[in-house]
Amino acid sequence: MWEIEVKVRAKNLEDIAQKLSEAGCALSAPLHQYDTIYSYGESTSEWETSKEGHIVMRIRRENDRAEFNLKQQRSNELDNLEYETEVNDPQAMQKILLTLGYRPQVEVKKVRRKTKYGEYEICLDEVERLGAFVEIEKLAEDDADPKEAQEELMKTLESLGLKREDQEMRGYDTQIFQLEHRI
Repeated sequence: MWEIEVKVRAKNLEDIAQKLSEAGCALSAPLHQYDTIYSYGESTSEWETSKEGHIVMRIRRENDRAEFNLKQQRSNELDNLEYETEVNDPQAMQKILLTLGYRPQVEVKKVRRKTKYGEYEICLDEVERLGAFVEIEKLAEDDADPKEAQEELMKTLESLGLKREDQEMRGYDTQIFQLEHRI
């Protein structure tokens, strides 16, 4: 199984929240997420070009808990093998990553509200420095066609009033890295 997602810039998250509510979806309370994303050594290629096999690691602090996450890119930046686990001591996890040669490259701060919409998870995100986004994701079988799955996800977002031309193919970490480095 792996995670496939679609991300779209949103003009008004409250309109989307209302449509989700009308569809019977209950949004979570706002989650304050602070991510530190690491890459190996001084590598920055993970944020300069999208390439199958790229690995990034993340420590996410969310309200009063933390988790460690590893993503390995498959067909594109929003199609990843993903592994995550809760960590009791994020400072110790950071020391482990530093000892293994990984370095912090990007910080992402956002406020997220989540809901289930059928088999999908939808997130309404306010991302510091980037703006508002709606993200939809699903877990796919190993033999699933990622392009087909992303098309299915995009059609679901269009049914909520979002536009295909507002689709964003880069992760928040990539967008922030490229913003900071003017790529």
